[in-house]
Amino acid sequence: QGTPLELAIIECLKAFGFQADQFEDDSSEFDAVFKSAEGRCLGEAEGKDKTHINISKFQQLERNILEDLGRDDVEEPAKAVLFGNAFRLSAPGDRGSFFTEKCMQAAVRTGTALVRTPDLFAPAQYLLEHPEDTEFAKKCRTVIFDTRGDVVAFPTPPKSRPKRKKSTS
Repeated sequence: QGTPLELAIIECLKAFGFQADQFEDDSSEFDAVFKSAEGRCLGEAEGKDKTHINISKFQQLERNILEDLGRDDVEEPAKAVLFGNAFRLSAPGDRGSFFTEKCMQAAVRTGTALVRTPDLFAPAQYLLEHPEDTEFAKKCRTVIFDTRGDVVAFPTPPKSRPKRKKSTS
């Protein structure tokens, strides 16, 4: 949770081909601002030890989107993305629903993409090992932009081809 979670998310987003970083100036602080040819997003990250991500984090994300839009160098609202690491003290397979029902309803209303942070792992790991697979990276970026009011379902990474052993004959 906190800064380590935010930095891990940013590294995953960079593996997907986004320009990504935290943002801070005199009046604003955002967990993640990320952009690509597909568009620009603003993300808020939350880790919870033993519970779901709730509506309070969503309220903060909405405030950040409006605050960002008020900046002189921003022409249109960023795509809102809420990153949740719910039940973080439990094994990923044992975790319940990551987002509360109120959070899900708010996401539908605003078109926000919801990301379960463990879902970032497999695609990011694949892309860190295969940075040349720009087609898969684009699929990962596109699914974030195309998801509105739901949890992002990242594409399954292609099966890695085993490295061939050099023949000694």
